[in-house]
Amino acid sequence: MDWIYSDYEKSTRLKNILWTVSEDYSEDLERLEEYADLSHDLGLYYAAKSGARKKYIQWNLVKGYLNYRIHRGANGDVLIDLAQICCDVAVESKLVQERPGMVEIREAGYRDLLENFLLSKNKTLMDKVKYLVFLRQTGKSVQMDRMVVQIVDEIEEVHETMDTVEILQKVEDIYVKHFEGNRDNVDFLYEDKEQTVEYLEQYANDMDHRGDAYKDFMAEEYYDDVISDAVERISSTLVVESMGETNPSEKEARDNRVISIDEEMASKIYDQISYYHGKSFLKPEEVKAMESKICRQSHEGCRVHFTDGVLRAGVENSFQIKYVEKQKENNLHHFNKFSQIHKRNVLKLKETIIRTLTMETEVSTIPSSYGEIVPSKLWKVGRVADLKVFNKVLKNEKGGYVVDIFLDGSGSQRSRQGNVAAQGYIISQALTLAGIPNRVMSFSSFLDYTILRRFRDYDSPESDNRNIFEYYATGNNRDGLAIRAVCRDLFRRPEEHKILIILSDGKPNDIKIAKTSTIRGETSYKGMKAIKDTALEVRKARKNGALVLGVFTGKEEDLYAEKYIYGKDFIYTREVDRFADIVGVYLKRIIQNYE
Repeated sequence: MDWIYSDYEKSTRLKNILWTVSEDYSEDLERLEEYADLSHDLGLYYAAKSGARKKYIQWNLVKGYLNYRIHRGANGDVLIDLAQICCDVAVESKLVQERPGMVEIREAGYRDLLENFLLSKNKTLMDKVKYLVFLRQTGKSVQMDRMVVQIVDEIEEVHETMDTVEILQKVEDIYVKHFEGNRDNVDFLYEDKEQTVEYLEQYANDMDHRGDAYKDFMAEEYYDDVISDAVERISSTLVVESMGETNPSEKEARDNRVISIDEEMASKIYDQISYYHGKSFLKPEEVKAMESKICRQSHEGCRVHFTDGVLRAGVENSFQIKYVEKQKENNLHHFNKFSQIHKRNVLKLKETIIRTLTMETEVSTIPSSYGEIVPSKLWKVGRVADLKVFNKVLKNEKGGYVVDIFLDGSGSQRSRQGNVAAQGYIISQALTLAGIPNRVMSFSSFLDYTILRRFRDYDSPESDNRNIFEYYATGNNRDGLAIRAVCRDLFRRPEEHKILIILSDGKPNDIKIAKTSTIRGETSYKGMKAIKDTALEVRKARKNGALVLGVFTGKEEDLYAEKYIYGKDFIYTREVDRFADIVGVYLKRIIQNYE
């Protein structure tokens, strides 16, 4: 279509379309003219779509849902994209039904848009989902991964008769099925609709109703800004924009988000860390000395907090105690469902470890012309030429072993908490029964703190292994700093051979806090930057004499990061009954190759 009109006429026409569709004459043009400058058809389509978005979607309910789920550990990047796509499909179907002529305008506008559009080469799963939705809307087809096709098929079940609550129910169903694996206390979403709306409005506007494991007053500024910005973005942009690199500087700015807080808020945060995570088992001067050594380079300005956790470190926060007790019950329930398999795994792994260490420390003797005299051979003296009447003792001089088991305790592990706790317990229990000192800790981060929770210490009794079921996942993860911190104690142990086993999903991801106008360290800790930093710390640990083994607890699509970080020394299996066999094989291999 050819449109010839002045800037004034263009602006008036766009306004009229927006106002007509939205039925709200207070709405502004927002970015309509920007689209129109790129393509007249795209400007018209966007004006109509913007009006439909305002009319058909209750964005405060979307914000309430995202607030609730992201605060409870859901993957914000995935969930926000999923909400955007589902809302977009619903709006699209309503708009086309009311105004069929928009189909032709949309196709012409999208053609113009693609001429100015660079499709990202490193597409994520959600990028592929957006791309397939976009292609189907324009009548094109392309081969995609089965999971992508399944997700898009389910997204397209969203139709014009759905209201916002029903759309959010669909978002939740898809997210749980393909990304999380279990629902996390969202029953209110499926109850009486009026009550659901009331809940969502509360979650959109009132932090006290968000129900996070922390009820984080500390997270208000960050999550308010991030989710508000996200909702504003997805309510006022076309899905196709976020598939490519139409504005790289905008993407970089989002990736380098920094929370700015004053000294008073910083002091408030530090005072409350113990309230939410448990008191530190280190003295303040010990922590300060450690931070001066390990909080450098990418981690400049960060802090560490060592604790025995909520249930064993004097926490007076009843909400936190109940939360962790509940998660401990869930972890034990998950373990007990497969108790016979897990017990067999413990025994098999113990036997493998003992057998391997026995071979590594066994003593052998050979006849020699010097060494320990053998009385039964003394008759040879003066009678035969062979004077080997001594035995030379050959000993394997490998010293003792000590092991650190390190569990990724970040929010990305929420759907796998039972598995991570069970795997950590199996390894620790087998090592304990084999007589090898081992410590078990988890790591996560909140604001500029890396929290290290200790479940058992190196020489703790076997009964302390049950503390591992107190494991819960929350917050972010600054893997590089966590590895630095745990290696500090590991390298102080007297045992000659030191092993670090890290259970993680290979996705380090953290935010940066700025307490002054000068920001030190990295402004973001995610993606390849964080993966490279973690890999560097693994290499440093190995260079200093530790044996580092990764146990992958994430999804197959993220295996590339695990391989980059740990090289060939990592384990991945979805077969729970073979876990001990695989861990045993790797431990045997690396112990035998340990110089």
